[in-house]
Amino acid sequence: MRVIAVMAMLFLTLPTANEVIEIKIALYDSISPSVNLIERAFHYAWEKNGVEYEMKVDRIDYKDVINGLDEYDVLVIGASGRQYFHGLIPKWKENVKKFIENGGGYIGICGGANMASMGYEKPKYVLDFIINIACLKIIDAYINDDQNEEWQYLWKEAGRSNIPIKNEFVEKHPIFNNETCRYITYGGGPGMYGVKKARAIALYAEEPMKIAPLHYWIWLGKWIPYKIIKTDIKGYYSILETEYGKGKVIVFGPHPEIPPRMNGSVNEFFGLSIYGIPRYVYSWEGGESFNMSYNWWILRRSIAYVCNLPFPPAEELFIYLSHQNREVEAYVENAERVEFYVDGSLAFIDENPPFKMTIDNGRHIVRAIAYKNNAKAWDEQIIEV
Repeated sequence: MRVIAVMAMLFLTLPTANEVIEIKIALYDSISPSVNLIERAFHYAWEKNGVEYEMKVDRIDYKDVINGLDEYDVLVIGASGRQYFHGLIPKWKENVKKFIENGGGYIGICGGANMASMGYEKPKYVLDFIINIACLKIIDAYINDDQNEEWQYLWKEAGRSNIPIKNEFVEKHPIFNNETCRYITYGGGPGMYGVKKARAIALYAEEPMKIAPLHYWIWLGKWIPYKIIKTDIKGYYSILETEYGKGKVIVFGPHPEIPPRMNGSVNEFFGLSIYGIPRYVYSWEGGESFNMSYNWWILRRSIAYVCNLPFPPAEELFIYLSHQNREVEAYVENAERVEFYVDGSLAFIDENPPFKMTIDNGRHIVRAIAYKNNAKAWDEQIIEV
């Protein structure tokens, strides 16, 4: 049904590649800021055996699914809640399942993992019943994701949720480069259980409430904490994979797109949640933050895995452009050199950090490409000086 397009080598090319295979990624849109990080993680390409594999990501929504996903190779649903309601429409759910059954890949993160699951074995709240009706049931796992427990790490988030939870791999897996454990950011996602056909990849080795204790608060002349928020997902599966028809499915309870911050602490305060709701919220502060792309290679290799492609390197690579007046600087992680393009033309190559260049006055489209070995990542901005 869908064919990964083979293109002539055009713009962003690695030196040894003689053809480009474009991987078309449909990223389900969300008001959660983490969707922006997922999109950035996919500004990426790698070369293998003379072929360049280039990721092309599109934000999609309800109408795109209704119209059909035939042009894409993989569907990614991250920290979003809108799909729970869109999944109540039979045609939406039918089109997603048909896409995967016919060979499309699926990657679910947090809410996207809930959406792929069997839902709640014992639903208690209204949203539980909505999820149970909407969910795709393409992976045979129930979810432990209680509204008054794990979900509070989402509902009370103020925008700085980098809580590191240790995930232990239950078996070696090629996506994860044979690692035995990995710290991945937690933000209210499910623990999964009851699997029979699905393949367990990792489980939560720590309890969120022990690492980052949160509270319910009450006003008694002043705000005071009156009850600790409990979680009970330690020992439950955090990463699973399965096949559905001809398609491959991988789901993550935690957030590989968000860099974890080690040895931080919770700060609870009255403010606005990431959804703009005034309430007592929290941020995760202090400690040492890992690089932005610390776990992005996991997402990139997951894309390759569900698309049956050779793996990209299991290493960090990231670039972000900023500017002050006419000086443009590229913040990079793990790059060997940076190429700067201005208005479509190569303007400068820098092999020594800090990677920067000066542009002329005016309005310009600046693209910077960071290279490491046989891979590259890019960022592009419109800059007016």
